[in-house]
Amino acid sequence: MRLMTLRVFTFSALLIAAIFISAGAGLAEESELKFRRTYEPFDNNVNGWETYDTSMASARIENGKYYIDNKGYSGALFILHHADFPLGREFTIETAIKTIRSSDNHAYGFVLGASDASNNYVFQVSADNFYTIKKYQGGVSLELAGGKIREMVLHENSFNALKMEKQGGTIRFYINDYYISEVSNISLFGKRVGFLVEGISEVAIDYTRSQIWPD
Repeated sequence: MRLMTLRVFTFSALLIAAIFISAGAGLAEESELKFRRTYEPFDNNVNGWETYDTSMASARIENGKYYIDNKGYSGALFILHHADFPLGREFTIETAIKTIRSSDNHAYGFVLGASDASNNYVFQVSADNFYTIKKYQGGVSLELAGGKIREMVLHENSFNALKMEKQGGTIRFYINDYYISEVSNISLFGKRVGFLVEGISEVAIDYTRSQIWPD
C-alpha cells in the first residue's frame, strides 16, 4: 500500500472525484481579523460539504460526523471543499478520522492545497500502519515522505488526529500530536482542503479546525 502510485487512479476515478468536489462555502470562522480560527464540528451542513449517495460512493453528515463511503472502487476517492484556505500564510490545520468499515487494503488521508482532484497534497495513513505524504500533479502521484508509524501512535478502532503545521517554507506533519515528518519548499496548487478514501472502505470525520497567522 505504501508504495502504491496512481496506477490505480484511472480515468473513471477522476470522473468520480470531479463529480463529488464540493461547491460549498468556506469553513465557519470565529473571526475575520488577520488572525483567523476555523472550526467545523459537522453538527449540520451550513458550510456546504458534499453529500450524495450512489452505487459507487456516498457522503453524509449524521450525528456530528461526516461519513465518506467508497463502496465500489479500490482506487482513490477525493472529496474537496471550497475552503479558500490562505496558501501564503503560516497555519495549523487538523482533522480527526476513524475507519468504520474496510477491506484489507485501504487508507484515508487529509488533503491540502488542492486545485482539483488531480493536483493536491495528501497526508495519508494506510491499514498497515504506514504513512505517506504525496503530491498529486496532473493525476500522477509522487511520494515526498513515508514510513512506518511507531507503535502506540495510532489509536486502533478510534479517531486519529492528523495535523499539518506550516512555518516558513516547511510543513510539519503530526499524528495524535506525535511529530511524523516534514517537507519543505513546496508550492501548493490551490485553496481547497478535503479528504481521501482509498480502497473499499468507509470513514468518519469528527471535525476540522485551523489557526491561520497574519502575513
